[in-house]
Amino acid sequence: MIKNIISGAFIGIANIIPGVSGGTVALLLGVYEKLTESLGEFFTAPKDKKIEFIKFLSQIFIGVIIGLLVFAKLIGFLYTSYSESTSFFFLGLIIASLPLVLTHRNNKQIDTSGKLWFLFGLFLMIGFIFLQNFYDNGEISSNLYQLTGGYAIKLILSGALAGGAMVIPGISGSLLLVMLGEYYNILGFVNNQMLIPISLVGIGAIIGIIGFARIIDKLLKSYRDNTLYFIIGLIVASLLKIWPGFTLTLFNGTINIIIFGLGIYTVKLMKKLEGNK
Repeated sequence: MIKNIISGAFIGIANIIPGVSGGTVALLLGVYEKLTESLGEFFTAPKDKKIEFIKFLSQIFIGVIIGLLVFAKLIGFLYTSYSESTSFFFLGLIIASLPLVLTHRNNKQIDTSGKLWFLFGLFLMIGFIFLQNFYDNGEISSNLYQLTGGYAIKLILSGALAGGAMVIPGISGSLLLVMLGEYYNILGFVNNQMLIPISLVGIGAIIGIIGFARIIDKLLKSYRDNTLYFIIGLIVASLLKIWPGFTLTLFNGTINIIIFGLGIYTVKLMKKLEGNK
């Protein structure tokens, strides 16, 4: 129970930082498959399985809320004030965790199909990153206080796409909202406590999360290894977006290397604690 709540907290924190994927964090923490299964099969599962799913999802949800309320401002401050160092910590976490993802394969040998799916995920994410760069202008749309019928539909669709992106490791839901021109708008809705547009985005997010989770769950069950290679390709390419550059001064460079090592050590420590348990 405690592990699920902590995992949910990290997922919640990740989803508010552009460039960091909540799906990646869930995968690295070992709750991704259970999460996609619980969301994707909830409505078709028997009663006893539904109860199991509800317990798991409620623990993750509690953790997400804790992450958003308790740690989000702190992480947001660190990311804003110490962007480079914070990014290096996440880089350390992700790079150290990638070998752990490979342990979930059925076949330890990578065949030609696996290589192709890895490359597909890699180049798909690279294309996503380049496309995002054309839209990331940081401007707030004039639609912020004009909730027309058409804009309401766009908010639902944006929420659905962002929610779906949260389920796919490597793709940041917040970055997708930036591409759609709604990231800063939605921040404005939250800061101004505008319940109607927030609700529309939330409805869309629920639709997207459940829909994409169902697809990923089926793929992992039917094409496990190729799906994992595709996901790893997405994650490896997403490192390009997280990479903040490197300050060529002795002090800052040393700090970044230490923090990068701290991210790696954190993964090793979590793995050791899990093994002892």
